[in-house]
Amino acid sequence: MAFVFLPLVGAIIGWVTNYIAIRLLFRPITPWRLGLVVFQGLIPKRREQIAQKVGQVVADQLFSMDELSDRIDMASMQKEADRLTRQVVERWCQQKMGMLPGALRQVCSSYLRDMVAAEMAANFPRMAKTLLRRMREQVDVKKVVAEKINLLALEDVEKLVLDVAARELKQIERLGAVLGFIIGLLQAAVFHFLART
Repeated sequence: MAFVFLPLVGAIIGWVTNYIAIRLLFRPITPWRLGLVVFQGLIPKRREQIAQKVGQVVADQLFSMDELSDRIDMASMQKEADRLTRQVVERWCQQKMGMLPGALRQVCSSYLRDMVAAEMAANFPRMAKTLLRRMREQVDVKKVVAEKINLLALEDVEKLVLDVAARELKQIERLGAVLGFIIGLLQAAVFHFLART
């Protein structure tokens, strides 16, 4: 009887223990007291530190402003800047030179558009480097990621983690049952051995 009962109880205890341990990562969300002991889930309790650490990892290893600037296709950016510059100058000329005769307005507009576009093309690399440098100075990836994580509702974080890792978490629960079963078998063997001596 011990070889059935003890492994079965061990399996149930192992499964329930791991099931509760997984849920205690997130629950309770708000701290509650039981005498002198305060209970709160690991993730809600350490949310700020987790957000800071994830932000640090993202900024250091996954995404940085330096990497962003390295991945920008400067040739296509310069073409886009040229196109936009030409559009802006054309629009400005149409608004400001409306009193000039059509042919004169067209000549002036084309000259001004080409001159400004050429000036933009000549200065674009320097301007782009300055803008990217300013972006690096102003955008703190670590801070942005930490703020985004802290803005997530803890229930949403829990649901996300449970959805993404559902299979692995079930395996952890089952592993608890298997280990509990093995421990129960060992207890039954020890109990049987002691009973025979």
